Amino acid sequence: MDRFKKNKPYTFSDLERHLGRVLSNMSVPRMLPYHAIMKAPPVDMFETSNEIIIYMELPGVDPERITLVAEQNTITVSGERPAPSFEDTTCIHHLEIEHGDFTRTVKLPTTVNISATTSKCKNGYLIITLPKFQAQSRIKIEVE
Repeated sequence: MDRFKKNKPYTFSDLERHLGRVLSNMSVPRMLPYHAIMKAPPVDMFETSNEIIIYMELPGVDPERITLVAEQNTITVSGERPAPSFEDTTCIHHLEIEHGDFTRTVKLPTTVNISATTSKCKNGYLIITLPKFQAQSRIKIEVE
């Protein structure tokens, strides 16, 4: 029996999966010498009875370089994590931290009051608080 005939040829989906792993392990921004684009930062989202809280990981990002754009059902965060520069570097042994521009748009689970949105940076995390839009389902109207 021919040992090469035992193995089935790869299907297109198998090939796509293997190639996807190879490509995801390659970091293209690390290979580009000028102004790379970093992956979207990770986000946690919490909902309380009165607000939506976005908790975004942004270590090394200057809060003054962050732009927030809130809409009724989405919030977009963009900014830049600059690459450090060290004088007299002769060799780079590891490049695991991504640098460059980023943009992340988060779809909100409910309508929010964008005029009352607040944000703060604390210990490398951006915390955005979006109060829920409280539509009144019943109001009392005075008769004049």
